Amino acid sequence: MERRQHGDLVVWRFAHLAAQAGLVHGVTARHGGVSEGPYASLNLGLHVGDDPARVIANRCRLCEAMGLDFARFTLGAQVHGADLAEVGEAEAGAGREDPSSAIPEVDGLVVRVPGVSVAVLSADCVPLLFYDPRLCVAAAVHAGWRGTAAGMASNAVRSLATRCGSRPADLLVGIGPAIGGCCYQVSERMAGLIGDGFPYATPVVRETADGWYADLTSANRQQLLASGVPAAQIESADLCTSCHAEEFFSERRLGRPTGRLGAVVCLR
Repeated sequence: MERRQHGDLVVWRFAHLAAQAGLVHGVTARHGGVSEGPYASLNLGLHVGDDPARVIANRCRLCEAMGLDFARFTLGAQVHGADLAEVGEAEAGAGREDPSSAIPEVDGLVVRVPGVSVAVLSADCVPLLFYDPRLCVAAAVHAGWRGTAAGMASNAVRSLATRCGSRPADLLVGIGPAIGGCCYQVSERMAGLIGDGFPYATPVVRETADGWYADLTSANRQQLLASGVPAAQIESADLCTSCHAEEFFSERRLGRPTGRLGAVVCLR
């Protein structure tokens, strides 16, 4: 990924998505907002206890930096599941100022309408951005450990195929900063739920002397590969949010409450 500065505000971009003329995208860092205390400073989450006015100001700052229309900045009410919804003009702007107006119970948003931006929020979970340059379709996806165990990345590929006609071989995917296998210690039960039932070529959970660790980035990448997305079209940030908590929000490292970063995509 490449780190881009917009004044004090920082947005990370995937190289292969940045090369697409029809797309605007980015994953935010912590910097350049107006939130204070544990939310400092570019917290984008309205659901974590921060002053709503500050969060809305942060979202407006992000949209201005990325050249997006805040009135069409759209979010879902994430539930750590594996469901996606499509966002059209009727849904544009859902959740931007009031979490109760967010698209309910979805962890992925698909968009085919130019100018409508969709975003997912995270603070250790895996954000994924999808783009089909053939059909001009994009998606933002959130995969926590439950979503990963439920096959969220595979579901996203399948949803893009059934809803939009996307072919897995055409998809470009970016896997954003998330807690790494170096830091994500889990229970033995969680390790089993994440690691079992998938034909992974490489183990995504490991047992050490001090417990079990899970690599959610690897798990999602391998789901994409198993779904037919070419390896050369998957770009992974390989940035651990816990190791880089000065750059990204990390609930595991910073504790609760803390802020949320955003992964955003919009068709031009």
